[in-house]
Amino acid sequence: MKKLLKLFFVLAVLFCANPSIYAQGNTNSSISGNVYDKDSQTLPGASILAVHTPSGTRYSASTDGTGNFSISNMRVGGPYKITITFVGFSDFSENEVYLQLGENKTFKIVLAEQSNELQEVVVKAVRDNTFNSQRTGAQTVINSDKIKALPSLSRNIADFARLTPQAQLRGDDILSIGGQNNRFNAIYIDGAVSNDVFGLAANGTNGGQTGVSPISVDAIEQFQVSVAPYDVKLSGFAGGAISAITRSGTNNFEGSAYFLNRDESIAGKTPPSLAGANGRQKLADFTAQTYGVRAGGALITDKLFYFINYERQDNETPQPFDVSTYLGPSGSRIGELRTKLATYGYDAGVFDNNVRTLVSDKLIAKLDWNINDNHKLSLKHSYVTADELSPSRSSANAINFVNGSQTFKSVTNSTALELNSRFGNKFSNNLVVAFTNVDDDRNPAGNPFPTVRINDGSTRNNINFGAEGFSTANLLEQRVLTITDNFEINVGKNKITIGTHNEFSQSKNVFFGNNFGSYTFRSLDDFLLDRKPITFVMNYSLIGGEGDGSLGAAEFGTKQFGFYVQNEMRLTDNFKLSYGIRVDVPVWEDGLTNVDFNNRTIPLLEAAGKNLQGATVGSSIRTTPHFAPRLGFNYDVNGKKYTQIRGGLGVFTSRLPLVWPGGTYNNNGVSQGAIFINTPSSGVIPASMPFFNPNPSVASQIEPLPASFPRPGSGRVGGDINLFSKDFQLPQVFKASFGVDQKLPLGFVLSSEITYNDNISAVTYENLNIKAASSNLTGADTRPRYNGRSRVDPTYEGIYLGSNTSEGKAYNVAFTLAKNFRSDFIDANISGTYSYGKSTVLMDATSSQNSSQWRNTETVNGANSLELSRSDFDPGRRIVSNGNATFKWNKFTKTRIGFFYEGAQGTPISYVYADRGNLLQDTFSSSALIYIPKQQSEIVLVSTTNNTLTPQQQWEALSAFIEGNEYLRGRKGGYAERNGDRLKTSHVVDLKFAQEFTINVGKKKHTLEFTADIFNFTNLLNKNWGKRYFTGSDQVQLLTQESFIGSTPTFSYNPVVGNTINQAEDVGLNSSRWQMQTGVRYTFN
Repeated sequence: MKKLLKLFFVLAVLFCANPSIYAQGNTNSSISGNVYDKDSQTLPGASILAVHTPSGTRYSASTDGTGNFSISNMRVGGPYKITITFVGFSDFSENEVYLQLGENKTFKIVLAEQSNELQEVVVKAVRDNTFNSQRTGAQTVINSDKIKALPSLSRNIADFARLTPQAQLRGDDILSIGGQNNRFNAIYIDGAVSNDVFGLAANGTNGGQTGVSPISVDAIEQFQVSVAPYDVKLSGFAGGAISAITRSGTNNFEGSAYFLNRDESIAGKTPPSLAGANGRQKLADFTAQTYGVRAGGALITDKLFYFINYERQDNETPQPFDVSTYLGPSGSRIGELRTKLATYGYDAGVFDNNVRTLVSDKLIAKLDWNINDNHKLSLKHSYVTADELSPSRSSANAINFVNGSQTFKSVTNSTALELNSRFGNKFSNNLVVAFTNVDDDRNPAGNPFPTVRINDGSTRNNINFGAEGFSTANLLEQRVLTITDNFEINVGKNKITIGTHNEFSQSKNVFFGNNFGSYTFRSLDDFLLDRKPITFVMNYSLIGGEGDGSLGAAEFGTKQFGFYVQNEMRLTDNFKLSYGIRVDVPVWEDGLTNVDFNNRTIPLLEAAGKNLQGATVGSSIRTTPHFAPRLGFNYDVNGKKYTQIRGGLGVFTSRLPLVWPGGTYNNNGVSQGAIFINTPSSGVIPASMPFFNPNPSVASQIEPLPASFPRPGSGRVGGDINLFSKDFQLPQVFKASFGVDQKLPLGFVLSSEITYNDNISAVTYENLNIKAASSNLTGADTRPRYNGRSRVDPTYEGIYLGSNTSEGKAYNVAFTLAKNFRSDFIDANISGTYSYGKSTVLMDATSSQNSSQWRNTETVNGANSLELSRSDFDPGRRIVSNGNATFKWNKFTKTRIGFFYEGAQGTPISYVYADRGNLLQDTFSSSALIYIPKQQSEIVLVSTTNNTLTPQQQWEALSAFIEGNEYLRGRKGGYAERNGDRLKTSHVVDLKFAQEFTINVGKKKHTLEFTADIFNFTNLLNKNWGKRYFTGSDQVQLLTQESFIGSTPTFSYNPVVGNTINQAEDVGLNSSRWQMQTGVRYTFN
């Protein structure tokens, strides 16, 4: 049915041959309308003049033969003065007109015939962000006033994008929209792509691996979050599109200087549930300071304007930990570990307060040139640097030493040129050319040392020190050129857009994880007594070199060409219909060929029943056009902006993080070697397992290994193979939405909206080198078992094939009630939203490595046999409210209070075994979902050295836990589902207070403002309120697999595992303790 619907839609678009267009745009706004006389007769040739009052920028047009006019590519914001004149009629003027980003404000003007009594009609416009004829799908617009009013500690776009009902924020800056992977968002700044195109940053922005924002919020004029925009110019996302525009100068010289501060004196104490033997403690000394300046003005009045903003961020983020809360048995033996490490000349550093640091500089400069009334040119350059130390925090399940951190330096330079042109009344053009250069260098902190993990009592508790494994050889260089052009043709009630968007990228990525060697030990004693580890892992260059100097980097270029046409039809004054089609064509490069794999291994895989879907090493993905038709509508029911019905449907093509296909350019069997030696479930350590070697050089680490492991420079093949199916397509989703906006009595507005996503081509992975299941477990749990150590071709480790799946869908319903209030004493607004969303996937694909995508998905039947499950990004229930009030005491003083409340269901979690991968034996990671026993006979429990409870005591405790857990209780006798349960709901209020003092000197207004942003104000009111929750890796390792009796596994259950669920979050800004940021700002205008 779904395919028939899509086919019908495509045919309908092609059948509607009247070519016109709907253009929201990413950088500007527009106006359009009709001019009539009192008898409703159109007035062809009437003159329209729109003047942006602050800058004197002029836009002019005249009505056509049908009385219609349209002016595109207008500057966002305002106020504008709109004047309409016609010979023999009185002039019409509308003042205080403000334009939102992407808005097309419509006018229906009736001119009165001239008389001696009436010379001109002047009206004052009223701002309305809801009733907008350009609005079809779900969107949220945040202007500079809103940015100023709401609480924000991180000064990141994500702080404000969380106002979007369909959005959810994880951590400080990871934003998911519409229940989709955060990597599937598009981010535009001044029309230029600002995504981390390579895809390593979790927040999706350039420099985002350091946590830095790509732009200071002080430089933003407006930004827009679009969930389902049916404008074909917007693409590159399956979740949402975030479009931001920077400020511009005006004729008035104005500017601001500001300073913001956080420290330990204005933060709460340890959340009660995390307080150890020493009780609740204040944070250790830290400072987090931001200061900056901005200024804008005219170099030539009405002609040439400038804007500049500089911001410095110097942050420390404490990550406190009390070792008495650690659940492993060796928390009191850290001194013994330090003594042992001293024999190697290595200092692991502290572990009880691993402070994150970030130093960042942001500079943006912009010129705007009004060449004449018809041509406007804008040139912008931004420079962002970041230097970060990012240690892992210690928690109830892990002791992490600070010298196991990563240091990260990032430099981003981005230049954008925009030319807006108008050719008579019918034609206009918008051209944007942008170039971005990103250099990221990630390194391990401390002295070079192998990576070490010690399992402490079980795999769920561990002690970690040595180099951060994925930083040992990690370097990224990106160069991205984008060229976008949109040509508009106004024909009566139609507006036709013909456009193209093209991206050209060049990437170099040095990445060899665990390049210093990585060791996992069964216990602390095993490490202290120089026993062999149970796992050894290392990746290295088969060509030569080590660290960032490793040869064999992934170096490749990609191109993506986009072409589109669309039409906006004003069928009546109240009804707008838009339809269009977009085609995106990605072009991939060939890589290095592996003759051995293509000629010898592929026949082996095919003989084992594997389908490579046309993939070979060195052969690129086939160039395939991706079609995306769309349809949108907006209906103002009575023409009075009282009831608005809107919606649409269409196909959206997302960008793909280039790091995924980038893996094919170095994980090809000839560039990168991979060593993985693991202890089988029998517990007998293989003879090939090396003893611990503190020398981190590749030559030293590989020297004691058998000759079967290829040496650098030997010309031999090995390691992992990454492939993508020959006909692989970019992620595509079908979106549909329907919304109603209704004005209610007392000035309230109710908006109701439903959005729906259905995957057309999502991403999934298979390890082709895993043979079919060789046996099954016995007992109540009869899942299959694989023999991952006996590969189809032992020459290579994993052979990972990326391909497409249509599995997965999402929906979201939202209801928003809002009200604005204005008077001589107080200006205020408030809104509240209830939303519920559900999202299902086959695979979430949250990693940067193709092998990890496959390895880390929780499953019952193995990573090659995934089932549809709740997504990591499933929104669940969410209640959001925000508001602000400005008290105008007199013309010299104002007080502003703003708040943001969020009540949101917790993150989805999975119940898995702590089994080191021994049950399924495919991924060798603890990703096997548990079987939930309904009676004691369905599980074999045993006592161990680390768990001395008797089997009966363990069962009684386990049974009580299952009965006390609503999710598990309802699924006894079956398997837990991936992401089947959720963490607790959190309720948090953030508050902002600002006090302004203003004096006027000459024609200038000078304002001094003092601010206080309080994140988690609820916790300030009561120490037990405002809790946010987490569990490590969103997994609960409920049962520890100990051994086997024949093919029946044995387990142990430790009741303290319950303490790992719903742990209080105490890291970063979105933590369970209140934090305040104080600030002072001087502004002149």
